[in-house]
Amino acid sequence: MEDKKPIDVFYDMDIAQICQHFSKSRNTVDKAIAKLVKDNPDKDWKYKNPETRRITIKAEGIEHLSKYFRKEKHEISTVEMELRYENEKLKAIIEEKEKAQEKIEELYKERLALEIEKNKQTFLLENQTKDEKIQKLQHENEVLREEAESVEQMRQKIEDYKKKEEEYNSKSFFYRLTHKF
Repeated sequence: MEDKKPIDVFYDMDIAQICQHFSKSRNTVDKAIAKLVKDNPDKDWKYKNPETRRITIKAEGIEHLSKYFRKEKHEISTVEMELRYENEKLKAIIEEKEKAQEKIEELYKERLALEIEKNKQTFLLENQTKDEKIQKLQHENEVLREEAESVEQMRQKIEDYKKKEEEYNSKSFFYRLTHKF
């Protein structure tokens, strides 16, 4: 995959090759080379190739020409395009991760809210059953108090009857006989 990526490679070129490579006219290339040589006189980028007997520009000079032509057309090199593409991919990945993290946080909050609601319901249910038990016990206590009061009243009545019986028994036979009538 990486072998197929285009990379800017610069090598020594004569003027005709430069014209063809950058799709520029001979006049434009001559002017650019003159400017290059004028701006960088100590670099010796322009020389006459003894094999071809043509004026040739060294690779470093071609690189400068490439930058010059790109600035002129506001173009970007393939390496810069690759880097921008990679940056866009990384930004997209970061955005996806941030969205995923936000989603995870949202799900966590929802789950926490559900857990709190569940615990609240359990607590309320436990309190309700406790309240019901308390009411039931209070009712039972009330019934037991009433029964205790009725038992106490009966005991009091029984004691009263016993006292009356003792009184009655303690009276004379004659009194008892006349009392019946």
